[in-house]
Amino acid sequence: MASGVDRPYTVQEDQERMLRHLAHELRQPLSGIESIAYYLDMVLAAESPEIQLQCERLRRMVQHAHWLIEDAALALRLQGAELGPVSLQDHLIRIGTEMALHEERNLEICVAEPLTRALMPVQLTGAFCQHLLVFFRGVAQARDPIRVNVENEGAFVRLDIQAEVQAELDDLLRAIDPPSPGSGVRRFVKYCSGEMQAMAEGQTLSLSVHFPSIE
Repeated sequence: MASGVDRPYTVQEDQERMLRHLAHELRQPLSGIESIAYYLDMVLAAESPEIQLQCERLRRMVQHAHWLIEDAALALRLQGAELGPVSLQDHLIRIGTEMALHEERNLEICVAEPLTRALMPVQLTGAFCQHLLVFFRGVAQARDPIRVNVENEGAFVRLDIQAEVQAELDDLLRAIDPPSPGSGVRRFVKYCSGEMQAMAEGQTLSLSVHFPSIE
């Protein structure tokens, strides 16, 4: 009889272990690059606006790399995740409050009443909402306020996130919704039998996600 120590890993567990290892190994050099960028910005930026620009670009690339790691982790965690009724607005309000208190970021949340619950992976909904907002405030370099709207639309609960961003819109669209096999965000929405659309106009990035509603 195999002991707990000897038990072979499933394919999913093996993938998760490999990703955790890679994430751990990548975060250290990424954090080092980010620290160097901050130092160069602090020491040399006054001498050259171009240096300041490049340092900011470097920091954004590091934040993007961190986000991609988490995006892959989100996709792996979906396998076998249980779907159930979720109060989407509760997660968003909690995260918005934390952002206001700890990051001094302005998140404008508008919730239409009455609002039904959404069919989503119960244990992953909070991580998904956090992941989307990290994309806007970190990768997209969104200016305040980040506008969030939640309402019922037919048989769906619709989540809209919109903000004026500083990063290149084409790059952001490719990051949030790349071609097949797609992003962790797209896979999350598809897992719920939902719909997603990312749009860009001027310097405004908008993301619209529909999740099936449950009375």
